[in-house]
Amino acid sequence: MKALIVAGATLLVAPLGVVGAQQAAPPINAEAAKSLSDFQNFGPHRAFVIGADGRASWYVGVGGGDPGTAVSAALKRCEERGKPPCVLHVVNNYTVTGSDWRAQVPQRAADTPDIGRLRPEPFWSMRGPNLAAGLIVWSHGYMAGKNSTSSAPQPWIGRFTRIGYDLYRFDREWIVDWAGDATALAEAVRKAREMGYRRVVLAGQSAGAWVSLAAMARGAPVDGVISIAAAHHGEVAKMRDPTRARSEWQNMIGALRTGPRVVIANFSEDTYDVGNRMSDARTAFARSGVDVVIIDNPEGFKGHSAGGDLVFARRFGGCIESFIDKGTRQPPC
Repeated sequence: MKALIVAGATLLVAPLGVVGAQQAAPPINAEAAKSLSDFQNFGPHRAFVIGADGRASWYVGVGGGDPGTAVSAALKRCEERGKPPCVLHVVNNYTVTGSDWRAQVPQRAADTPDIGRLRPEPFWSMRGPNLAAGLIVWSHGYMAGKNSTSSAPQPWIGRFTRIGYDLYRFDREWIVDWAGDATALAEAVRKAREMGYRRVVLAGQSAGAWVSLAAMARGAPVDGVISIAAAHHGEVAKMRDPTRARSEWQNMIGALRTGPRVVIANFSEDTYDVGNRMSDARTAFARSGVDVVIIDNPEGFKGHSAGGDLVFARRFGGCIESFIDKGTRQPPC
């Protein structure tokens, strides 16, 4: 995943979450407000820093167990570009102006229970089911032999947290029971509804996209599903029988029913793609009537991980959020 650095603004960060002891800072100006607004469109892990010369640097979309890498990277960039001291203003969605972020940003937000097998995004402030606009659940991709439970959600997820969604994760260290995972995700959605979440959206990449669609197929009471480069059979070159992967894809999308809105994104030169999946999707959805946006091989994006590119988040994040949350179709979706 590519991290993003932005420089050249003077600002005082407005409150985003839990606020710790803060030092004095200059008033926010128009340029600063624009920079902060852009920063808020991206997901964890992220950090926003201001140098003594007023220039801003920020890092977003950094993986790892905590936001420390994002903080270090943003501070380092600020020191390289401006005049120290550099002041850390925001970590994830907590305002920490001038204070020790580790003392202000808890690993787990207060009053955030597990929801079945779902857990809250670490170091992230939550509103809770009664105040949140909804719940978005991120399901990560999977690589054989690699634990991906500390990987970052794709950056466009910030479009949903910005409008008030809580962010939970469906983590699977190893994937050995596809049917069981999909059933557990569907059950967790039902529990989230019982807790009072008004809207629930499932989102994921690769294996996480596949399990999100499979949970919908199993009747999870969701409002939307966002599938980015869905896959779970491994790379095509290593498949013994690629027709099996395509057949299972056809069966799964054929099982989806109307109600939830669906976004499916697929990219050229995806080594996990057996081919013709978006054609299969169009055929299935034309038959079922599912309300869908298909982002099929968008120009400028290649490969299985293209949805994690910050340029993808900038270009498609807004229209994905608008369609899933409001049912509004807008370019370039």
